Amino acid sequence: MYEDQNSKHHELLIIGAGAAGMMAALTARDQGIDTAIIESNDRMGKKILTTGNGRCNITNESTATGTDEAVALSHKYHSNQAGFPLPVLQQFGVRQTIDFFSSLGLPLIPLEDGRMYPMSLQAASVPGVFRLALEDRNVPIYFKNKVLDVIVSTEHPRFTIKCQMETEEQVVYTSEYLFLCAGGLTAPKTGTDGSGYTLVQRLGHTLIDPVPGIVQLKLDYPHLKELSGIKFEGHAHIIVNNEVIRTEYGEILFTDYGISGPPILQLSRKAAYNLGRGESVTLSVELMPGRTEEEIVEFLETHWGIFGHRTVADSLIGIINKKLIPVLLKEAGIDQQLHLLCQDLSWKTKKIFYRIMKHWEFKVTDTNSFTNAQTTAGGIDTTELIEGTLESKLVPGLYLAGEVMDVDGDCGGYNLQWAWSSGYAAAMALADRRNGKDGC
Repeated sequence: MYEDQNSKHHELLIIGAGAAGMMAALTARDQGIDTAIIESNDRMGKKILTTGNGRCNITNESTATGTDEAVALSHKYHSNQAGFPLPVLQQFGVRQTIDFFSSLGLPLIPLEDGRMYPMSLQAASVPGVFRLALEDRNVPIYFKNKVLDVIVSTEHPRFTIKCQMETEEQVVYTSEYLFLCAGGLTAPKTGTDGSGYTLVQRLGHTLIDPVPGIVQLKLDYPHLKELSGIKFEGHAHIIVNNEVIRTEYGEILFTDYGISGPPILQLSRKAAYNLGRGESVTLSVELMPGRTEEEIVEFLETHWGIFGHRTVADSLIGIINKKLIPVLLKEAGIDQQLHLLCQDLSWKTKKIFYRIMKHWEFKVTDTNSFTNAQTTAGGIDTTELIEGTLESKLVPGLYLAGEVMDVDGDCGGYNLQWAWSSGYAAAMALADRRNGKDGC
């Protein structure tokens, strides 16, 4: 089924057998559309295998409550056109996703923070059930086909897709409709190498500069090697032009290049775009979360008053991670005075400790690369797509789905949810168009 190159014309061709492409193909075929997929890899869903630490975080049920669940879900997404994701999510949200995978024989289970995973806790289960479902529906997948060019005609067939096979032999496919689901720039080894952007740009679309999203941050700080490996729970804030623009809470991890952990990953998009604009970006972390500055001062003054006979280093044991203490002593300028007693602390030095506990600031210099990122922020400009249908305003019959467009979600299953939702919405829009239900 998958290696047959004889049947080269289909009503709908989908470029990319990732999450969005598989969903679009299955939905379109169920609507009676002659559908095939073109994929550069030797198997489908290759990037999915790397998600969720090998477990695949399919979606997140934390927003699936109440009557405005689509609105709540839409707040987890980012785009230059803020309201763009909502009409898509209203068609296919979290509840529909859970029911859909159940219908494929893949029940989902919730783990931490509402994150939903396959019951098997194996990412391979996801492309596995899609493969079975597509085989059941006789949907061809043309593997090892690298798309070189897309040509649009005013006659039939409307789209001509030129590909090169692994053998370097070139082959041509034609279709009346085309879905581009080629992904962004994350995990290039799995095929999401940005080539989809090039194809759509050649057709006249605009690319909003992509940056790594859900990624670690690089810091300019002289003691990173000493901090590397230290974990703690706390708040993290991204600060631009002396204004906190986003705050997240959770486990924070120092590394030899900078900082990581779920809160940092959530903040990385803001950091990346502001750095790209040439802004000065600062990260602030709290070592004593949940306390005001006044409460921190009162706590430490009382603590040092009781244990004034102890050294400053010993007084901090049990309050913060022990490995942080030598670095904090350096920050306070007393690292050469290891036997300094709490009762001998100057007010100036105390104020340094108070500041660090509430607002320990670091200069952000960059993010890690797309290879380390979980998603791509940026992509094809959504103002050039029809809201709700994802059809191109510039090239009738061309639809986009998934990461290739300028929509990205927070960490926690939201980016895969966008893939399922956008793939479904595009396929249903095409089905409505064919059935004369789109008002045309």
